[in-house]
Amino acid sequence: MKEFELFFDSMYLIFVIFIGIRLLLLRKENTGLVGAMAMLLGLGDAFHLIPRIVANVEANGFAVNASGLFIGTRVSAMTMSLFYLLFYYYIRREMKASNRTLDLAMPALFLVRVVTVILSFNQSQTMDLISNIPFVIMGLVDIVLLFNQRGNTNFGKLYLYVFFSFLFYVPVVLFKETMPTIGMLMMPKTVMYVLIVWKLYGNLKGEFNRDDLLQFALAYLFFGIFAGAFYREIGKIYPVVTKMAFLHVHLIVLGFVLLTLAYLLLRDRAFENARLKKLLTLYNFGMFFSFSSMFLHGLIDSYTFGAFARIGMVAVSGVGHILLTVALIWAAASGLKAIEA
Repeated sequence: MKEFELFFDSMYLIFVIFIGIRLLLLRKENTGLVGAMAMLLGLGDAFHLIPRIVANVEANGFAVNASGLFIGTRVSAMTMSLFYLLFYYYIRREMKASNRTLDLAMPALFLVRVVTVILSFNQSQTMDLISNIPFVIMGLVDIVLLFNQRGNTNFGKLYLYVFFSFLFYVPVVLFKETMPTIGMLMMPKTVMYVLIVWKLYGNLKGEFNRDDLLQFALAYLFFGIFAGAFYREIGKIYPVVTKMAFLHVHLIVLGFVLLTLAYLLLRDRAFENARLKKLLTLYNFGMFFSFSSMFLHGLIDSYTFGAFARIGMVAVSGVGHILLTVALIWAAASGLKAIEA
């Protein structure tokens, strides 16, 4: 399970942060709000999940990284609370209605949550439990609103995703001290977060057109810049290896440079949007698998870990490179036909 968690956590962080950057670069109603939600989710959870990834491969890792893990849970507790507050504002905007009572209650619950989380820094289990009460109430408000508006296509099954995220979360809060293995429920809880982000992204991205090539290129550029800054700072805390240093270069070259060139070559050509969408989807999957593996390599190669994790990284990276190769060959062949036409 530890080895599986390495891949799960790293792929989750890469996915959510990239989607957040992508949304922030769109210029549509609510994209800034939802993009901020996705970034909060990824960056907040990174404070907890990165120490956890390291702890899973380092000798006596959970004891060595105990302080980092604890601080990470406190940071993610506050960012998740802000996530659900922003989610409330998104719901309210989509409903095109407001409720003065809830408009006052939700920020108040958020402030109570933040204060109680700060008070829980003394590692009091009682205060930890108390700090989750306003958080759960915020979640219940969002669930009820989403359920009542489930006929709205922009909401759909969002109420189920939020409901199950709390269904998996609450037992961990209540029983993590007496039943440590119950912490595994945090993975399906995270899957619910991914489904929430994916649904909201689907609501906002709009119909595909070739301008999406340039938009994705810009998203990879900013993701590459972020990865470079991350490498510089994380190296002050953990002994990351050179593969992490290459992450931002590869993102900028394969993501920004190649997609920008493709956009410039094809923008005035007779190239089917349906085929271009399939190509870009395949390419993005290749990027996702390749860079998730590169990120994980950079983070844990300095430690000793099992054969399963090592084989897994090779396999994930291999799948990513195969998808990239197929996409590039397909794109080259299709592009040449378009240029000749």
